Amino acid sequence: MNKILNFVETKLAPPLNKMASQHHLSVVKNGMIVTVPLTIIGSIFLLIPNIPIAAIKNFFEPYANMITTVNTVTIGSVGLVGAASVAYYFALEYTDIKIDPLITAFVSVVAFLLATLTDEFTIDTGLFGTRGLFTGILVALLTGTITHFFQKKNLVIRFPDTVPPLVSKSFMSLIPAFVVLTLVWIIRVVLGINVNQVLMDCFSPFIFALNTLPGFLVFMFIRSMLWSVGIHGGAVLAVADPFFLTMFGENVAAFAAGTLPPYITASGFTMFVFLGGGGATLPLVLMMIRSKEKGFSTLGKLCLPASLFEINEPVVFGVPLVMNPYMMIPYTLSTLTLSAGTYLLMLFNIIGRPVANIPWTIPPLFSHYLVTGGNIPAVIWGIAELFIAGAIYYPFFKAMEKQRLEGNEIE
Repeated sequence: MNKILNFVETKLAPPLNKMASQHHLSVVKNGMIVTVPLTIIGSIFLLIPNIPIAAIKNFFEPYANMITTVNTVTIGSVGLVGAASVAYYFALEYTDIKIDPLITAFVSVVAFLLATLTDEFTIDTGLFGTRGLFTGILVALLTGTITHFFQKKNLVIRFPDTVPPLVSKSFMSLIPAFVVLTLVWIIRVVLGINVNQVLMDCFSPFIFALNTLPGFLVFMFIRSMLWSVGIHGGAVLAVADPFFLTMFGENVAAFAAGTLPPYITASGFTMFVFLGGGGATLPLVLMMIRSKEKGFSTLGKLCLPASLFEINEPVVFGVPLVMNPYMMIPYTLSTLTLSAGTYLLMLFNIIGRPVANIPWTIPPLFSHYLVTGGNIPAVIWGIAELFIAGAIYYPFFKAMEKQRLEGNEIE
C-alpha cells in the first residue's frame, strides 16, 4: 500500500495538480460554479409539480406548465451563462495584465450568440442550455485569449488619463472584440461550420466513457487516490464537470417530457456515493461514536454534525484517512462499490436516475429522494448503502481501534 500511495503522490498527483491549476482549466471550473444556483433553482421548480404524492401532484397539475417555466429558463440558459462566467473569470484571474472582466464577458456572450446561428442565420435558442455549454466554454476561452493577447501586445486603442475610465475601457476592448466577432463570423457564417455540432462530435466519446461503468469507476478511483494523499480530488478533476452537467441537462428535459432520462452518471449521481462526504464516511463516524477508544469516540461526536451535511474533512484528516495506507482500502473500496451498485440499479431502472440538482450539503436519503425526483426505491437503496459502507469499514476500523487500545498506532 505504501508503494501505491507513493506512486499517487509522486507520479500521478503532480501532473494532475498542474493541470488543475492551468489557467484555462481553472477558469472553466470557476465559471461552472456560477451555473450551480441556476440548476438548483430550476430543479426545485421542476420537482414541485412532480412530487410523487397523488394529492400534491393533482393539486399542482393545472399549474404544472406555469411552474416549470422557471426550470425551462434556468436550465435552458446554462450555456449562455457559461459563456459569460468563464470569460469573466478568464479576465479576472490573469495577473500579468489587467483585463476588464465585465466587458470580456459581454463580448463572449455576443460571440456565443453568433456561434449559435442556424443555417438560416437565426439565433438557435435551443443551444442556450446545456446543449450549447461546450460552445459557450470554447467561445469564452477564445474571447479571453484574444483579448489578453491584444492587450499584452498593446494592440489596443488607448486614451489619455483625462478621458473617463469607462470610455477608455470600452475603446480598449474595441479591437480585440472586433477580432473575436469577425473570427466567429467567418467560422460560422462564411465557412458554414456548425461549431456546436463539431464540439459535440469531439466530446461525445468522453461523455460516453464517463457514462459507462468502467469509465466512471476509473474516474472515481483516481479521485479517491488523490484524496488518499491529501489532494482535493474533486477540485483536480473538476474539468469533467461540464460533461456531467451536459448529461444532467438531457436528463432534466427527458424527465419533464415524461420519458426515461438517458444518462446515469449525470450531475447528482455522486449523492449516492458520498454518504457523509467522499468515501462514504458517515458509517465510519457512527462506529467511532460507539468506540471504546476515547479518542475515536470524542472525534466521532465532533465529526457527526458536519458529516450529516456531507462535510467530512474532520474525519479525513482527523482519523486520519489521508496518507494512511491501511484506511485507504475501505475509503476507496466503499466509493467503487457504491458507484457500481448505484450504476447497475439505475441501468436496470430499479431506482431513479439524476434529474434534479440540489445543494451538496443535503443529508443522505433526503438527497437521494430529491435528486431522483422523488423516487422511493432510491431512498431504500440509500439505507442499504449505509450498511454496505459500514460493512466495508468495520473490519478495518475494529483492527485500528484494537491497535489504539493496545497503545499502538497503525501506520
